[in-house]
Amino acid sequence: MPSRKITIKEIEAKHALGISGMKELDYAFNPYLGCFHGCLYCYAIDLSNKEISSNWGNTVYVRMNVLDLLKKEIHTYKRGIVGVSSITDPYHAIEGKYKITGNAVDFLASNGFYVTVQTKSPLALRDMGIFIKHRKNVDIGYTITTLNSEISKKIEPYAPLPETRLRAIKKFSSNGINSWIFMGPIIKNINDNLDNIEKIIKFASDNNIRVIYDFFKDYSGPRKYMDNTGYLVSDSSWSAYIERNIKKIADMYGVKCVSEYDEWKYEFGLRQKTLF
Repeated sequence: MPSRKITIKEIEAKHALGISGMKELDYAFNPYLGCFHGCLYCYAIDLSNKEISSNWGNTVYVRMNVLDLLKKEIHTYKRGIVGVSSITDPYHAIEGKYKITGNAVDFLASNGFYVTVQTKSPLALRDMGIFIKHRKNVDIGYTITTLNSEISKKIEPYAPLPETRLRAIKKFSSNGINSWIFMGPIIKNINDNLDNIEKIIKFASDNNIRVIYDFFKDYSGPRKYMDNTGYLVSDSSWSAYIERNIKKIADMYGVKCVSEYDEWKYEFGLRQKTLF
């Protein structure tokens, strides 16, 4: 693992929830800015300030007052779906100290919001009790780009290894928590091996977990970090081939599997069913 010097800055936030740009979410809650997992492909690089983006993976801001803001502002928000988080991993290592994410999930779910959490970290298991308490109003997803630890180390240098993520999501699913795998981003010439994809989907099948998949988008921020990985820019014929095979494999294993683009339709249908 590459050596590094990390910087943690405690800052004051101006607001708690942000309006989400993703169709399946109403709001985004980000307890931190920047992410110590340092995934080279992350679109959040383009959404971060220069201090964070130029030293990606090594600089994180802690939004110290964000829980207090949330509690003050809660009456101003229409109830909806909150994504935790959109530009950071809510359970990267410093959550162990600050405990913002667990408290936010508990507070939001207790106040009528549906909370969907996405992470790569087994630290989320610390809050299993909160997820069980609110199992009707929460779900959790783990990003699994590959089951090959060497590939993972290359593109996700400081993130927990794939096997630790699999063990964590298996525990959530076995405890009756609505669980999903984000299989992405799928990157041409990096993690697009069909055997790898099939193993991830089979794991999902064995553990009653659905799958969301997405392809790498060649944004300028990640590009400078990805340049030496050997990745290739995706093209329509390649993505169509991968997508056909994902659907074929998912059908073979009986797994609910949708693209990130179509995820909002699934979420909308799920929410509609809960109204009657």
